[in-house]
Amino acid sequence: MDDMSDMKSATDAVDLTGNPIVEKLDALSIPHTTYSHTLSMTADELVSNVPLSSDKETHTKNLFFKDKKHGMFLVTTCTDAEMNTKELGKMLNLQGKVNLRLADEKILLEKLGCKKGCVGPLSMMNNSDKDVTLVLDEALLKMDKVHSHPLRNDASTSLVPTDLQKFLKEIGVEPTMLAFGKKGEAPLPGKVPSSRPAGDKTSKPKIPPKDKNAPKGPDKNKKQTKKGETQLALKWKKEENFAMWYSDV
Repeated sequence: MDDMSDMKSATDAVDLTGNPIVEKLDALSIPHTTYSHTLSMTADELVSNVPLSSDKETHTKNLFFKDKKHGMFLVTTCTDAEMNTKELGKMLNLQGKVNLRLADEKILLEKLGCKKGCVGPLSMMNNSDKDVTLVLDEALLKMDKVHSHPLRNDASTSLVPTDLQKFLKEIGVEPTMLAFGKKGEAPLPGKVPSSRPAGDKTSKPKIPPKDKNAPKGPDKNKKQTKKGETQLALKWKKEENFAMWYSDV
């Protein structure tokens, strides 16, 4: 975004003096552009309200999850990334029962110091307990600029990816990097669907149906007699077939 003046005129002037994110970036001498814009509660609203001049720049989509067993996760992706919570647990290699759910605003305020709709990777600065795992979309690092909220959703801070990484390192945060697919992206040719185990690529061999007209062979458990003979006594001798002899007795 070359000219921020148009974006500032889209809303009332926002005083960013004293903003803790801006102050921290300045203290670390990390170059950034922080600008005001129309209040946007969701990533979709942000994309609509604050269009960027290049497809090599992106806003972020941020979801704050909590799992009773595995802890808390702030997942930051490009706005066009596909998000599937069931697949996310597998991508994070979470073992056992996984139940990732969006955390409520009370926890968001307690852990990251911001309200719903204002969260972003920069808010990790407020996680003093270091009990939130930041998950970053690998695609963000391929962008020229990443735009993220500085704890408020009527403003955004633009950073090059390397400076975003530098900021995270300075505040003691090592993100988990994951590759997310894009919305509507077709699966790769030959890729095994996630609903089927990777090793299950062949079907079970089919058993041919029995031929009803095929001649039947002799029953090995049926005593064979010559024509004219009768079986008034025991059919089997003990030494011939003990099991059938026993049932005769």
